[in-house]
Amino acid sequence: MTLVNPFAVGGQLDPLGRLLCNHFQTVFGQAFIMESKVGAGGTIGGQFVARAAPDGHVLLLGTTSTFVIAPYTFKPQPYDPVTQLAPIVNLTQTGSVLVASEKSGFKNLKELLDAARAKPGGVTVASAGIGSFPHIFAELFSSLADVKFTHVPYRGGGPAMNDIIGGQVDIFFEVVPTAAPQVQSKRVVPLFVSGDSRSALLPDVPTAAELGYPKANLTSWTGLAAPAGTPAPVIEMLNKEANDVLNSGEMKRYLEQFGFSAVGGSAADMAARIARESAIYKELVASRGIAVQ
Repeated sequence: MTLVNPFAVGGQLDPLGRLLCNHFQTVFGQAFIMESKVGAGGTIGGQFVARAAPDGHVLLLGTTSTFVIAPYTFKPQPYDPVTQLAPIVNLTQTGSVLVASEKSGFKNLKELLDAARAKPGGVTVASAGIGSFPHIFAELFSSLADVKFTHVPYRGGGPAMNDIIGGQVDIFFEVVPTAAPQVQSKRVVPLFVSGDSRSALLPDVPTAAELGYPKANLTSWTGLAAPAGTPAPVIEMLNKEANDVLNSGEMKRYLEQFGFSAVGGSAADMAARIARESAIYKELVASRGIAVQ
């Protein structure tokens, strides 16, 4: 049995995947390996699983990008997450934080928006690449705030954060676990966090809703899925065991280390989330003209 990771070895999905594989191998009594199928914003791995036999032997460990963003930004569309994947369970989630370079001079969101409105396009926003979650978040927020930023795409979040710290770019939307150390060391200035509540890692940073932008509450999440058509009893069995993993001591230590929150729940819960967020991202991608060939 294979768990497909659509991103590079060594990322934050690796420990989560190992926990799942170890548990499944113990419970089901057969070898369960994790295999990275990297490329095209996670769509290589997503497409592989979407086209696999629906027998429960090939599963997808994906992220927000895999399930509700990249399928709509890459042209032609590599797979339909709503019709070609069978959700099993939403595993974890985390908010994002909008950070500003110290050299930008922005100390709060009002100062950023005042500058953006005074000079449209004058504020630069970094991303981990065209169509990445930080890019999509930036597009959403600029539309909500009715401002224009100049997008500066990078090959990954690491180089983007380095240039934020160095002052080459003004702002960056990054997931809280990755950005928190830079905020805590005062190398970047946090302006707000997304999600329904403040982050335990950044308790002094207000939420977007507190600042008047309740729709800027996108979270980055992970989930487990199978090819569409996988028998319901198989999905139910995998859902039960994955929820058991979420309640384990090892998982709680993983979540604490990386700053994620456990989600869990039913396969139907994850399906509803995919359908709901796909509609949001699909419309945003189309209206903002975001496309990766």
